[in-house]
Amino acid sequence: MADDTHQFCKIFLRSVEQPDIMRMLAALLGGEFQRRSMHLTDLTVDVLKNPDAEMNDDFVCWPTFVELEAEDGATNEQITETAARIIMAMWDAEIPAVAACSFEDELPWRGGIARLGP
Repeated sequence: MADDTHQFCKIFLRSVEQPDIMRMLAALLGGEFQRRSMHLTDLTVDVLKNPDAEMNDDFVCWPTFVELEAEDGATNEQITETAARIIMAMWDAEIPAVAACSFEDELPWRGGIARLGP
C-alpha cells in the first residue's frame, strides 16, 4: 500500500436487512456484490452479519456491519472517503451507523458516534 495507516474500517449498522444494504452500497459506490463482497479499485467492501448481535445495546452488537479493507496501492484518502460516504448514506437513509477504525475522528460525526448523542 502506498500509505498504509488506514488499512481497515468496520462500520456497524443498526439494520438487519443485508440485501438492502448491499443494494444501497452497490448504487453508492458503483460496484457489484458477489455474495457478500464487492471489489472496488484498491478496496474490498464486505457486508456481514454480526455474530455478537444483541449481546447488549452497544453499537458493536448491532446486527450488521460493513468491512472496508484497503488493497495494495490504496491511499488513506480512498478508504477515508469511502467510509465517510457509507456513514453519511446510512444516516441519510435513517440507518444509524458507527465506524470503528484508527481514523474515526477524520469521519463525519467522529465516525457516527457523535450522532448517537451523549
